Amino acid sequence: MEQLALFKKKRLQAAMERHNLQALIASLPENIYYLSGYESVGHRILNRTQIFSLYVPAQDKLVLVIPTAEIPTAQERFPNTEMVAFGEFFFAFPPTGAEAITEVIAARETNAGQALIKALTACGIAAGRVGLDEGRTNPQLWQSLAEAMPQVEWVPGAMVFNEARKVKHPDEVALLERAAEIAEEALLTALAKVDVDTTELDIERFYREEVSRRGADPYFGVFTIDERSALADTINTSLAVREGSIIGCDFGCVYRGYRSDLARTAVFGKSEAKVEEYYKAILVGEEKAVEGIRPGVPAEEIFHIAVNETKKAGIPHYRRHHCGHGIGLETYDFPSIAPGVQMPLEAGMVLCIETPYYEIGWGGVQVEDAVLVTEKGARYLSKSSRELIRLG
Repeated sequence: MEQLALFKKKRLQAAMERHNLQALIASLPENIYYLSGYESVGHRILNRTQIFSLYVPAQDKLVLVIPTAEIPTAQERFPNTEMVAFGEFFFAFPPTGAEAITEVIAARETNAGQALIKALTACGIAAGRVGLDEGRTNPQLWQSLAEAMPQVEWVPGAMVFNEARKVKHPDEVALLERAAEIAEEALLTALAKVDVDTTELDIERFYREEVSRRGADPYFGVFTIDERSALADTINTSLAVREGSIIGCDFGCVYRGYRSDLARTAVFGKSEAKVEEYYKAILVGEEKAVEGIRPGVPAEEIFHIAVNETKKAGIPHYRRHHCGHGIGLETYDFPSIAPGVQMPLEAGMVLCIETPYYEIGWGGVQVEDAVLVTEKGARYLSKSSRELIRLG
């Protein structure tokens, strides 16, 4: 894990140098985790919770700026990391043995803005360019910081994290690969339970149970039947499987912070010819796109391969706004596999390549896989068959 932390630090330092930043502040949970390894339950369940991580490369200094309520937890996990607390919270303390916690809490600030100013000042940052991750930074906080530190040039920092996170360390790749494997295993086990009258909600429950059994967090699973399989990113309902049903499966999980995002299509019983033909077409499009992946190729070139090959394979009217995306701590990392995205692919990127087709009033077919960009091309991280899944 020390090598992974060093890798992340070097990636961030390089991105900060490109943007001429003296300091960088993370606010998005995933960026805080990438920078410091810190996770917060409060951050996860309360959208208004403010937590920050400050990094100053010149001093090799990392500071957590967190609510007072989280100081004992943070001290337990990161006893050697500097911390600035803010806000009210009350703990009872023994006469001795908790000095590290009480010292930080006693020096707490009233609010997050004041705590950030204190942390920056302690690091000697009074001027220059500071990247502030806008992911969880509200306009009021941004304005208060700008007014309190007018010599600082405040610039959006999310892009810096995106640039750093787009290439993965082998340890990150291993976690992403396991996240994909768990999701696939859970899906196939869940689909084995499907019968006539099984509902979309039933399949979601089966899937979530199987993901949890494998030690991951089932953060999403969209299972749509028949005409509803034409709906993207929808909710699951009580619509039930019948003979000949299409079942669209868009699913993923979180394993030790890293995500999977995959898609498969199943049919229950005998399927109509259109399902067979259209699924074959999108599968050709996906596989040809993966074949085109190699370092140096612009992301949009892979998009055009996916769309054009799907058209040629049997859906001449096929259209898409994107055919994939990076994945990591977030479901959508850089780059987007989309028109106009000139970002060249790099070895170490992990991409989800997808070619779904949605036709309102009929249904849809979809396939999506995770691949690692290597020096020689692409390697599939998802392992299950990409063929149409047949049930019943």
